[in-house]
Amino acid sequence: MSNTEELKPEYTSFVVDETTYETIVPAKIANRKAWERPNPNMITSFLPGTILEMYVKEGDVVKAGDKLLLFEAMKMHTLVNAPFDATVKAIVVSEGGKVPKGELLIELK
Repeated sequence: MSNTEELKPEYTSFVVDETTYETIVPAKIANRKAWERPNPNMITSFLPGTILEMYVKEGDVVKAGDKLLLFEAMKMHTLVNAPFDATVKAIVVSEGGKVPKGELLIELK
């Protein structure tokens, strides 16, 4: 965009108690990624860290609360448990592997 072009504000309107209001939507709000509900079958890393120990393998049947893996982040060890009864569909990481935040670790079905 050149300096000579004028930025046109984006407006949105909404109705409250039969009164219509109009407001400007800031660019940083209009351009942000829409929120998506996380898939509960995808176990992801909550912080960058290291996988210390794996307790399951592909095809294992797990019950809610069973140990899946031991994760180290910021010098703290966190045990990741199965959130519900499921079968381990895929394991994407291995022991000793370093993972960034939000990386898929285990897929359940």
